[in-house]
Amino acid sequence: MTTSFFLVRWLFAAMNWVYEQMSTLFTRGGGVVVLTILLFTLGIKLLTIFSDIKSRKSSIQMQKIQPELDKLKKKYANDPQKMSTEQRKLQKEHGVSMFGGCLPLLIMMPLLFMFFEAFRAWSNQQTLSLMIDIANGKGVETFEGFRFLWITNIWRPDNLIGGSTLMKGSEFWTTFAATNNVKNFLFYEQNADVLNQILYKLHFFTMTTGENGAIEYVLANDGGAAFQAAYQNFVLPITSSIGGSGYETMSNGFAVLPLLAGATTFLSSWIMQKTQPKPAAKADDKNDPATQTQNMSKWMMYLMPLMSVFFCWRYDSTFAFYWIFSNIFSLAVTLILNATVFKKMQSEPMEVVKS
Repeated sequence: MTTSFFLVRWLFAAMNWVYEQMSTLFTRGGGVVVLTILLFTLGIKLLTIFSDIKSRKSSIQMQKIQPELDKLKKKYANDPQKMSTEQRKLQKEHGVSMFGGCLPLLIMMPLLFMFFEAFRAWSNQQTLSLMIDIANGKGVETFEGFRFLWITNIWRPDNLIGGSTLMKGSEFWTTFAATNNVKNFLFYEQNADVLNQILYKLHFFTMTTGENGAIEYVLANDGGAAFQAAYQNFVLPITSSIGGSGYETMSNGFAVLPLLAGATTFLSSWIMQKTQPKPAAKADDKNDPATQTQNMSKWMMYLMPLMSVFFCWRYDSTFAFYWIFSNIFSLAVTLILNATVFKKMQSEPMEVVKS
């Protein structure tokens, strides 16, 4: 773990702890990783469900006050400033926030990037752990444990790009060499002695003597040329399990997860969009706050699926599983609440919330 942002560190530590606990109940492997992600995503969704409910209640209240908003629009047609003031006053009286529909998005986006960083750190830790197992002659067994369904290595992207099954030497150097990045990993600190020996033999490190006479391992200054050649031979023992040295051109899956991520993101956004209130102003009134919120929601409905496909195509399958599970949970919560709580709210008289 290299990031200094404490929330990401905590998130990574929590996921890793859950994974270790699950591994005591089941055999380590891709299935345990997916189960851990499923449980963790469910827990996060339960913590954020209250903000979703509050946002939806605000949206329903917005629907109910639409006639009053229309009246204000006509009454103050020649005084936009007064109209805006009265509109905010009316919304406040009825517990409506014009940004209420954006609240889940404001919570989701930080969580998205936090999970992205945490999953990347988790994947990098597994790469370093695999290096140790290869050196100990257990690399094939460990690598086979990374398999899940159609995905050869769950810590790598599920896509059709050749060579995506295993981290290449050039990618390893880029990931771990910058400013001695590898030494900032907690996993490195816990396994420094064995990793120093492995990385020294692979010419990732060179060995020097410090001022106090202690041996120090420093990054090789050849740009990784010697390391990449040594790394190729180092990982050969485990590539036999996926077709010899073909991992250099072999894809890691069939791009199922990126497509599922995009589809579930769109479906979840579409269902949410269908239940959002229509703005009180005309569609061409771009200065109306409700219209602006509605337009932004529509824009995000098409943008987010594209972003989902892009991120899940390029980055680890673990992140893709999190994103898909999160979408499915969001969709399920929306459908359940629509059929119960919000259906009842829509049939009740308009609620007035006095400040």
